[in-house]
Amino acid sequence: MVNLYRELQPVDRLSIRIPFPLSSYERKLITLLYQPLIGPDAVSLYFMLWAEGEDMIETNLSHYHLMNALDMPIAQVFESRIALEAIGLLRSWRREEETMRSFIYDVMPPLDAKLFFDDPILSMFLYSKIGEHAYRLLRQRFIVKGSTTAGYSDVSRSFMDVYQPVQQHMPPNDLQLSSGVEKPKDIPFETQDFDFDALRQGLSEQLVPHSVLTLEAKALIAKLAFLYHFSPKDMQKIVTMSLDEMMQINDAKLKKSASNYYKMTISTEPPTMKKFVKVEELKVEEPQLESKTKKDGMIDNFNELSPIEMLSALAGDKQPFPKDIELVEELVLSYDMPAPVVNVLIHYTCLRNNGRLNKNYMHAIASAWRYSGAETAEEAMKMALDFEHQKQVKEEPKTFVASEAMHTQYKLLRAAAGVFYQIEAAKDDAFTDSELKTKTIELFQQTEPLTLLQMLNDGKEPFSNDLKVVQKALEAFDMPQEVFNALIHYAYFTSTNSLNLNFLEAIAASWRKETIATAEAALDYAKAYQQSKSAKYYKTSYTKEPRVDESKLPEWFKDGQHKKHVEQQTEQSPVTDFEAERLKILEELGLDEG
Repeated sequence: MVNLYRELQPVDRLSIRIPFPLSSYERKLITLLYQPLIGPDAVSLYFMLWAEGEDMIETNLSHYHLMNALDMPIAQVFESRIALEAIGLLRSWRREEETMRSFIYDVMPPLDAKLFFDDPILSMFLYSKIGEHAYRLLRQRFIVKGSTTAGYSDVSRSFMDVYQPVQQHMPPNDLQLSSGVEKPKDIPFETQDFDFDALRQGLSEQLVPHSVLTLEAKALIAKLAFLYHFSPKDMQKIVTMSLDEMMQINDAKLKKSASNYYKMTISTEPPTMKKFVKVEELKVEEPQLESKTKKDGMIDNFNELSPIEMLSALAGDKQPFPKDIELVEELVLSYDMPAPVVNVLIHYTCLRNNGRLNKNYMHAIASAWRYSGAETAEEAMKMALDFEHQKQVKEEPKTFVASEAMHTQYKLLRAAAGVFYQIEAAKDDAFTDSELKTKTIELFQQTEPLTLLQMLNDGKEPFSNDLKVVQKALEAFDMPQEVFNALIHYAYFTSTNSLNLNFLEAIAASWRKETIATAEAALDYAKAYQQSKSAKYYKTSYTKEPRVDESKLPEWFKDGQHKKHVEQQTEQSPVTDFEAERLKILEELGLDEG
């Protein structure tokens, strides 16, 4: 079914017509007789078109309107549409234009109940869906048998019995009253699929004259052959059994004979229906001598799929998320971008962002493509390829050669980190503070970021992770080169000689908030920040004087008498010689030291 969805795109325009008035009786027929056959989705689409068509003022609608109103993807809308077409409830008209495609939908009334039940396909289809008991109840409900007219004579007056003509001058009939659409009396059914020539070859002209096979009889024969899957040879026997005494084909007898023959030869269970749609073969004007390349196949997909289908295909044929659908709808409807160009944009964005769509990123690319005049998938693909080529040249990894000459710059940058970022291990007495500041700022102003990164590594090739971080930061941060170099210098020495993109983003956001626009301002701010950070770290609550309510202290404490007492006691207390005391106690006891 996927190939069939190419016949309908969400951006295709539509208008609705109701050639015949519809009433509550038709609504009842649709709900009770047709819904079991075509399903609730198709019936919802029918009632939606009915409601929109009755008071339709704005005819320039797109199929996005139906998708949003019915909460259906375009594939489901298409399946519902063809189900209505097959059952005779909808006629679709299409017009191809250079830039768009338009449809007209004629909402057709259902068949009358008697015609419905007389049709062998519809009646058997309904029977197989709802079962015998429910089928009989519905048939009795819609086809009510009135009292018989046997023994009565028809006494109704004719028109001429009541009205007499009067000579008048009639105005010319210039008005075209016919809508050009015929009210359906049958379901859409192609009788040419049945081989009537093979049927005639096995029938005797004397037994079954050629005149017996009228258009109505042929239609019924083709339907029965389709319903029961009979061959022309099978239908020869059935037609022969269906002739009446006048050697004419009786419709009721033909249906009964087909049913009996089916039960005797195939199965006693009634046949069932399953949905099947023929895929139209694509017409090729010129034979293709060479097979399509991968690029040609991609271009065909971009041209044939709708943006919603492209999203679904990239998601593994799963339903896209509502935000993604809303985004591509905005590009197509609000910004009037061709669907193939939007498909290329979706595909390119998913490749660049690991399968995710970014609104700002897509809007930026869409703006550039529209400004450049991209109208086809080929033009959009070329722009994407050119952009990638330019980006690759811009991002081409720089070849680093170890340079001993950078050792001087490394010592300068290291010493500057010791002074401005309060890193004790990096301080160097060979430089004065003013000299460090002047030379460091000049270095930041005159050096490219990748070269500065090599200087920070003492002339050696930087690590690949640090290179990637700096390259991504260059793309993301909009700041002067000298400030960017100061940012790398600060982050490098304050994060153990390695770079982290999140850390850089946090510092850059803080500097942007402080409106730092020069390398000097960046160094001053970094120095002040590190000093305040160090002061806060070493400052503890134990160094503070205890707060005491002096009003509650005694007078002798206020006068400082306790301090004098403590000082006197300290001066008067002799220093105790514990070793002498020990020897004295031993002597009194008459013991020696041993």
